[in-house]
Amino acid sequence: MIDIVISLVVLSLGFSIAMAGRGIVGGLRWDLVVAYLPLTAFVLFFAFIGHEFAHRQVARRLGYVAMYQADYTLLPLAVIFPLLFGFVFAAPGAVVISPFRLYGYGDEKRDVFLISAAGPLTNIAFAVAGAALMTALRSEIWWFFAYINAWLALFNLLPIPPLDGSKMIRTSPAMWLPIIAVAALLVLWLW
Repeated sequence: MIDIVISLVVLSLGFSIAMAGRGIVGGLRWDLVVAYLPLTAFVLFFAFIGHEFAHRQVARRLGYVAMYQADYTLLPLAVIFPLLFGFVFAAPGAVVISPFRLYGYGDEKRDVFLISAAGPLTNIAFAVAGAALMTALRSEIWWFFAYINAWLALFNLLPIPPLDGSKMIRTSPAMWLPIIAVAALLVLWLW
């Protein structure tokens, strides 16, 4: 629990810094960083924690031991990159899954796909809900909510290790393709 809270705080700060300027060289307004912090914390509470919680819950339902662990080596990059360059690069940590089941049985390839897909699918669901609220309420807050969730889904679906997409394409390319296509279309539509 401590790792996920620390990751959420650091990511919220990093996103707020990125939204407030173009980094130290391009100009950064600290008053905007403070103003954006509640919004980014709200959005990332769903986008980040929802994503990681989905991985954990699916793994546990399949019989594995699973818990979130922060990566304290890469976590600082979530603040350093926005400070220097004005954009977020974040690899805050991951849900670590025991290779052994506590109970049940099943197909390991299927399990890897389902566990990996759970996070991005959660972000896609949040993006669709945010887009519906954005349209109904004409609110930029819900646009931001939808866009961050869609972007997080698309990023995690890239077939680059250790991202979720690399595990999904390795275990079921035919099922990975429509999911990444939906995420890409959402990002383009919200752009």
